[in-house]
Amino acid sequence: MGFRVCWPSAGTGSGGRGTVRPERVRRAEARVVGIQAQTSSLLEADPATAAVPELWRRFEADGLAGRIPDRAGTRTTCAVYSDYQDGDARRFRCLVGAEVTGQGEVPAGMAAVTVPAGDYLVFAARGPMPEALAATWARVAEFFEHAPLARSFSADLEVHYPAGSAVDVFVAITDS
Repeated sequence: MGFRVCWPSAGTGSGGRGTVRPERVRRAEARVVGIQAQTSSLLEADPATAAVPELWRRFEADGLAGRIPDRAGTRTTCAVYSDYQDGDARRFRCLVGAEVTGQGEVPAGMAAVTVPAGDYLVFAARGPMPEALAATWARVAEFFEHAPLARSFSADLEVHYPAGSAVDVFVAITDS
């Protein structure tokens, strides 16, 4: 079983600019249910303090996807990054789970987060994970250093497809 190690970068990217530009899309509101942790870019940079890999490990090892009622028909797994706070350590909440339909009851030990409707740039991570995903987040950081628009830091969404070698990263944007 492979672990997905990823987090939204607040700084400059070192993964190199990808040859494919992100696509701008408008997403409808989505609700994701799963397990969560408060963390920061600084904590995620150190494997000894990183919370996100542990969320993925728990989600997969404990079979939590099967405990989420009313899963959307896509059968994808998601990570939502939200509740961003400013500062060099950029704190945020990460929730690993699945998109659901409706506002049903959240299982004990889990939480729900709403990914707001809005404009997003989609960055595609393809290849061996988690390396391809980490490189994609680095590309996201580098892209926004020179982009004519800005991240909104409302909520960002990773959609992990069942095959395990494809993730779409939806980064919320505002026109600047």
